Amino acid sequence: MSNPIRTFIADANLLILEGLKNVLSQNDEINVVGTASDAKAFMEGVVQLRPEVLLVDYTSDRINSVDLSKTMNLVPSMRVVGISHDCNVSKIKELISNGLNGHLMTDCDRDEIIDSVKACAKGAKFFCGKVLDQLNESEGSDTNHGCEAVNISERELEVLQLIAQGLTAKQIGEKLHVSFHTVMTHRKNMMAKLGLNNTAGLIIYAVRENLISPNKFLFSSSPKVTKPN
Repeated sequence: MSNPIRTFIADANLLILEGLKNVLSQNDEINVVGTASDAKAFMEGVVQLRPEVLLVDYTSDRINSVDLSKTMNLVPSMRVVGISHDCNVSKIKELISNGLNGHLMTDCDRDEIIDSVKACAKGAKFFCGKVLDQLNESEGSDTNHGCEAVNISERELEVLQLIAQGLTAKQIGEKLHVSFHTVMTHRKNMMAKLGLNNTAGLIIYAVRENLISPNKFLFSSSPKVTKPN
């Protein structure tokens, strides 16, 4: 078993900070090495501990986006997941250009929080579906928002395989024991990475790249597509 992901959490709200710490600490693949509730402790802690992943709410007076950008420059190897209560597209784009690897909303569920840390630790991007929607809308196109390479995670592949079998997001959530919201986030992350705008394109890509078997690729609301001769 690989070493747990060394993770640092920064949030000015102590209740949320402790909640995030509790959620992540319950996962054996994640090790919370430090926390901070103000900019000074945040920057000093990150520089000293050099975590693999930083989970940070940058929207308060005590920890803001400027503090975050400075800290990312100090530890460029660190993967960073931002958190905010609203979707400020211009600010998120600015942070992405500075090296942000993922973004959650404060109403994201437990599974999305854990998945964001794991995905970013592996070099992938992880953006909440709500954030992706806003980024797509602001750009007027389906792009990958700065993702250097397509990287489909194990959990995303699980979701993709079940989509190909014709399961709905609700059914997939029940099968994988995650929420509907989490399933939709994985789906939107895959589509954003690939620059696709529909499920058919997502599945065709998966077949072409041998991520799923062509004879399993079905649509719940369309005729079956058979494997070509």
